[in-house]
Amino acid sequence: MKFFFTIILCIFFSININANDSMILDDLTTPGITTQKQNWAFFTDGVMGGLSQGKAIISNLDGVDCYHMTGNVTTENNGGFIQIRSQLKPTISTKKYEGIYLKVFGNDEDYSIHLRTALTMAPWQYYKFSFKTNSEWNEIRAPFNEFKKSNAYQPSDLIGQKIKSIGLVAGFKDFTADICLSEIGFY
Repeated sequence: MKFFFTIILCIFFSININANDSMILDDLTTPGITTQKQNWAFFTDGVMGGLSQGKAIISNLDGVDCYHMTGNVTTENNGGFIQIRSQLKPTISTKKYEGIYLKVFGNDEDYSIHLRTALTMAPWQYYKFSFKTNSEWNEIRAPFNEFKKSNAYQPSDLIGQKIKSIGLVAGFKDFTADICLSEIGFY
């Protein structure tokens, strides 16, 4: 009976530990560098001839350190995005977590998280989760099963893949982007 009780306790505690398993990718403890020691990079659709312009800086909004991405997004000349992106090394398995969380402050516009895996080889391939911001700090939860593929030439399901990069994207319509990111991670 003592052995049975010990097994039940071990199962109970292991379930609780795994259910609360999370990973902070970046909370600006070391601004500009993720917990995996990877840098964030800002770029625009200029890499493909687009005309969007912007910048990303490390800032402080209402006492909260954040990455502040601003710019004018235009779909002119086949463009339409600005983004900050970081590589994930080592890659992150979608089997280990349920999704991504991020803490953001914005300008009542829609933004998205883009994930790339080993199976998204072309620059226009990614998995996307869109969300709306407002002028308050909010935590967004993006479950992996709600990410949508960008085109027909990649697997429909993100689950089971290893994520190799993550990006915060403003794009695909003409608008003024203004978003702050204070924390991002996996839950």
